[in-house]
Amino acid sequence: MSGRIRLALVCFAALALSQAWAQGTAPGNIPTVSRLVVLFTEQEMRLAERVRARDSAGVGNLLTDDFELRASARPGQPVPRADWLRQSIVSPVPMGMPTHMAVHDLGSAAVVSFLQPVNGAKGNLFVIDVWRRVGDEWKLAVRYAGASGPASVPVPGLPPAGKEIPKRY
Repeated sequence: MSGRIRLALVCFAALALSQAWAQGTAPGNIPTVSRLVVLFTEQEMRLAERVRARDSAGVGNLLTDDFELRASARPGQPVPRADWLRQSIVSPVPMGMPTHMAVHDLGSAAVVSFLQPVNGAKGNLFVIDVWRRVGDEWKLAVRYAGASGPASVPVPGLPPAGKEIPKRY
């Protein structure tokens, strides 16, 4: 584990404890960060770090082949893996440390939800990531993202709006 990830996890644990204390947690009732929250915080930070480094291959190694982004602003227009990867590498959005993370372990899949601070924006993203176990590794299969606050928060990897193609029903 790199020093940067260790530092991020320590900061995350400290933030969680300070928030619990500020919310009036009874003395002796200190919340703990679960093993899965630590694991997926590491995964999310690793993904963000590789995007920031514009490491297309490194990001790609963390995604399933059928990965897609679903953004709340365009619910009927999934963004395929190649388009998300290209847009994320070309225009990486500066991100802070994920907060308010919850992990639901479903065996071969995990549903991870969290708030993602976007540096320079006046809000956060609410992200739901579905991670799939592939062998001994976890790979991101689907990302659902939407603004949690003002609509001015950019969704990372969402290309500029294009012409909408009408669907036949």
